[in-house]
Amino acid sequence: MPGKLVTYVEVLVDVPSASHPYTYLVPAHLEPFVEPGVAVRVPFGSRPSVGGFVVEVGVPAPEARARPVVSVSPGKLLPPAMERLLDWISEHYLASRYQVYQAAVPAGLLAGDEPVRMQLHVDRLADRTPEGLTARQREVLAVLARQGQSMRAVDLEREARTTRTVLAALATAGAIRLERRAVRRTPVRHATEQPLCDLTPEQAAAVRVIQAGSAGAVFLLHGVTGSGKTEVYLRAISSALSQGKGAIVLVPEISLTPQAIARFAGRFGDRVAVLHSGLSDGERFDEWSRVRSGHADVVVGARSAIFAPVPTLGLIIVDEEHDGAYKQESTPRYHARAVALKRAALEGAKVVLGSATPSLESYHAARQGRFHLLELEHRVAGLPMPEVIRVDMRKEASDGNHGLFSRALRSALDQVLEAGEQAILLLNRRGYAPVVLCRSCGQAIVCPTCQVCLTYHRAREALVCHYCDYSRSAGPSCDACGGPVTRYVGAGTQKVVEALASLLPTARVLRLDRDATARKDSHHQILDAFARGDADVLVGTQMVAKGLDFPRVSLVGVLNADAALRLPDFRAAERTFQLVTQVAGRAGRAGPGRVIVQTFAPDHPAIALAAAHDYRTFAAQELDGRRPLGYPPYRRVVRIVVAAEHEDRALAVAARLQAALKDAGTLLGPVAAPLAFVSGQHRVHLLALTMDIRTTIAKTREAVLGNGDRNVKVIVDVDPLTVL
Repeated sequence: MPGKLVTYVEVLVDVPSASHPYTYLVPAHLEPFVEPGVAVRVPFGSRPSVGGFVVEVGVPAPEARARPVVSVSPGKLLPPAMERLLDWISEHYLASRYQVYQAAVPAGLLAGDEPVRMQLHVDRLADRTPEGLTARQREVLAVLARQGQSMRAVDLEREARTTRTVLAALATAGAIRLERRAVRRTPVRHATEQPLCDLTPEQAAAVRVIQAGSAGAVFLLHGVTGSGKTEVYLRAISSALSQGKGAIVLVPEISLTPQAIARFAGRFGDRVAVLHSGLSDGERFDEWSRVRSGHADVVVGARSAIFAPVPTLGLIIVDEEHDGAYKQESTPRYHARAVALKRAALEGAKVVLGSATPSLESYHAARQGRFHLLELEHRVAGLPMPEVIRVDMRKEASDGNHGLFSRALRSALDQVLEAGEQAILLLNRRGYAPVVLCRSCGQAIVCPTCQVCLTYHRAREALVCHYCDYSRSAGPSCDACGGPVTRYVGAGTQKVVEALASLLPTARVLRLDRDATARKDSHHQILDAFARGDADVLVGTQMVAKGLDFPRVSLVGVLNADAALRLPDFRAAERTFQLVTQVAGRAGRAGPGRVIVQTFAPDHPAIALAAAHDYRTFAAQELDGRRPLGYPPYRRVVRIVVAAEHEDRALAVAARLQAALKDAGTLLGPVAAPLAFVSGQHRVHLLALTMDIRTTIAKTREAVLGNGDRNVKVIVDVDPLTVL
C-alpha cells in the first residue's frame, strides 16, 4: 500500500529482450509512492532510464548491487484483478510477463509515457472588440462568435480563411486566448439509433434467464442466423448498467463489423468505447483511458478488448464465440474466449457466449451443464431460413461446364440483377490464382523460404507467399528451365471479380479480403458502399461471413465449399460447417433468400447438414467421432512446434521434449509439421492430449526451459485451433 516503507522491488521493464522482472532499489524519497501496479522509470543496461512496471514490492536484496528507481508515476496502472488475470495468462500460455502486458496495455504506458494529443484552441476573451483591428481580423472574430466563441485553431483557420499569424496578432491585442488542450481521438464514426423493439418469446426468455443468473454464470446463446442475438446482448448490457456495472462485447474482427459498433453506440451513446488493434496508438490510449476512468462503461472490440480496464465489470459477451479470430497466433497465444471465462471468474461477472454455430467445446460444456444453454430457433419477424441448394461440381464438369460458376449460380445472379437486389459470393482464398505453373517443365513456382506455392496477385503483377509475405515480380519465365510461366491453376477472389466482369458486364462488384482492406478504414468504405447500394455483388473471403446484415442481399453463393475439408486437421469438418452456415445466414435477412453451395463433396455431413441448417445433428456426429480419438472437447491439447535451420537439430530437440513429456498425456509425434518448411526453418511438431492441462503445462514449461540449443526455436500453443 502507498506509504509502506520498502527497499527493493521487482520491475518488469519495457524492453522486449527482458523476459523476466529485475530487482531495483527504491530511494527513500520514493518509498511512499511505490506499490504493485505503478509505472516507474529505471536504468537498464547502458540506458539511464527506461519505462517499467512494478510487479512485486519488498523482495529480498539481490546478491549483486541493485540500481535505484529513477522516478514513479502516480497511481496504479491496472486494478489487482487485472494483474492476476495477466499473470494467469503468462503462466497458462507460457509467455513472458512482458509479452502479456505489452498485449494488454496501450503502447507507451509500460514506458511511463501517455500519448496525449494536444491541439491549439481559440477562445474569445470579451464581447468588446479592440480598436484598430483590420477587416480580416474582425471577420475572424465574427466566425468565432457564430461558432460559440470557442473553436479549434485549425477549424477557425479553415472557416475564416485565415492564418496562424492573424490569430497570434489577435491574441496580442487581447481579443482571444490561444491555449493547447488535450483532445480525445475517437474511432466511433457513426451510430445507428436503436429504439427498443418487442422481443420474440425466445428472446424474452433468454433475457430473463441472463438477468436472473448469478455472478460468474456462463450462458451459451445458440441462435440461428437472424434470430436477434444482438438485441439479447443489448438488453443484458442495459441490465448490467442499471446495476452500476460495465460490460465488454467481443466481436471476431471489429474492422469487419461497423454495423455492430453503430448498433451499440446507437443504444448507449458516448458510454461506448471501441478497442482493437486497428486503432492508432493515440486512439487506443484515449479509449482505454476513458474506460479506466469510468467515462465509458461499455467496451466493444476484437480479442484484445478483453483487457479493457472496466472498473466494475458485470458482463462479458463473446459474439460468434466459435470464430478462430479470437485465438492469437503469436505470443502470447491466448484465446479471448478462455480469457473471458477466467476474467469473469476473477471479477464475478456473467458471460454470454453467442453463435449460430457454437464451438464443439462450448456446446459440449453446455450439454454437460457447465454452461447454461439458451436457444433461439427462429428468425425474428417470422422470416424463414434461406433455401440452400447444393450443386455437385463433378456433374457440372461432366456436362462441359469448367468455369467458376455453376449454371444455377449464373441464373440466380441474373435474377438478382433484374430484381435490383444484391448478392454475396464467398471464396475463401485471396489473390488471383493459388498455383503458378511453367508450361514447359511443369514446375510450380514456390517460396524460397517456405517451399509452398506462391499465389499470383494480378493487380500487383506479383507472386506472394501467404505465410511469410515474401513477394517477387511475376516474371515471364521459369526459374528452373527458362520456359514461359503462363499457366495459372485454381482461383482466388481477384479471379472471381474478373470472371464476373465477363459474365455480368453491367454488374457493379466490390471485393472484400485482406488485400482490399490493407489501408486504414478501407473496410468501412467498402461495406458502407455496399450498404448504400453502390454495388450489386460483394466478393470476399471468410470476411463476408462475419456479422454482416444487408437487407437487400437475397442471394449467397459459396464457391469451392469443400476446400477446407482436405486439410490435415481434426477441426476441418467443423470449420467447413461453420463457414457455410454463417455465410448462408447473410441471405434473406428481410425477405426470401437463396444460397447456392458449389462443392465436389455435396454429401459430406459438413456440407449436407449445413445446407439443412441442422447444427444439432452435425455436433452429435462430430462429437461421436472425436470421443474415441480423445480429441477436444474430451481432452485438451498442447502443441509444441520445434523449428530450426537444420532439420536434424529440430528432430533432436523434439526427441528430448518427447522424453521429458512422456508422463504428460498421450503424445503424438514428433513428426514433420504439415507445413514442414516455413521462413527458412524446418518444422517438427508433437501434440500432447491430456485430461490434466495444468500438470501438462507445468511439465511442458520445465521441458522447454531445459532446451539448451539457442539455434532451435520452440513454440508452445495451448489449445491450438489448427495443427498446420
